[in-house]
Amino acid sequence: MTARCRRMAQAVLVCVIMVTELIPAFSNSPLNIAVVLSREAAPYRHALKGFEEVLKASGRAYKLQEFSAEGVAVDAAQLAAKIRIRKPDLILTIGSGATNMISDEIRDIPVVFSLVLPSSGNESLRGMRESRGNVTGASMEIPIRTQFAKLREILPAVRRIGVLYNPDITGPTVDSAMQTATSMGLDLVPMQVSSETDLVTSMDSLSERVDVLWSVADSTVFSPAGLKQILLATLRSRVPFVGLSTSFVKAGALVAFSVDYQDIGRQSGELALRILGGDDPSRIPMTVPRSISLSVNMNTAKQIQVPIHEDIRKKAELYF
Repeated sequence: MTARCRRMAQAVLVCVIMVTELIPAFSNSPLNIAVVLSREAAPYRHALKGFEEVLKASGRAYKLQEFSAEGVAVDAAQLAAKIRIRKPDLILTIGSGATNMISDEIRDIPVVFSLVLPSSGNESLRGMRESRGNVTGASMEIPIRTQFAKLREILPAVRRIGVLYNPDITGPTVDSAMQTATSMGLDLVPMQVSSETDLVTSMDSLSERVDVLWSVADSTVFSPAGLKQILLATLRSRVPFVGLSTSFVKAGALVAFSVDYQDIGRQSGELALRILGGDDPSRIPMTVPRSISLSVNMNTAKQIQVPIHEDIRKKAELYF
């Protein structure tokens, strides 16, 4: 072998050694994750904490870079451009606002959402996922079957479940709820509203039509004035009212089902690890809450003369 050939062989050997040494370094490099929050709020911080818990438990090194989607002045394209500059391996969006904004702008980076509750129900969220193959995540929408089952535990005599809704906003959700109710031997009584006047009319003879009033996240129904009308009417008619959140219970609703924000964040973290491990986001089903809590207003229970069993009181967060 000539001297020139020996030098070339040595150079190739050095390159092979260098590449071999670099492979572990690249494989152990921190995950670069962009976090986009709809706004600064405690539930979103709880979700982010849960997300980080899962990453830490996995042993993977990671780096989070936070962005805000809050405010009318935020330009979606500019925000997306800022995120792209950081070259994230994955984007975590927390809240509906951030999720809608980023999923519209970015289609080539995996997106995992957290704490998303679409006003038009799961169908619109599924539609978003189907049209954007890079998105999956953790919804905070408690399955209707789970809600009805828990409602029957609290109020065993319930058969007729009323629901106020605007078909243009929550029609698909109510259609799905009607099928679920029928399969469970329950009767869902839909009450359509398109204005505050409709809402007042729907409250007439409420106790003759339904055993309980259930809620879907409908902006037509739950305006500040609308909620006040519902609370007054259900108390007057002694009809149990299932609110959308603990704040409804504090205001006078009998019960509400709540989710564990931090655990939804954990679910998002578990999905993120699957994607970072090579799974296709479009093939990973979105999750629903696995940890559900109950709030009960005991003053309301007394006023409308509805007994709350001791077993339920032990498991619920009680308000007096």
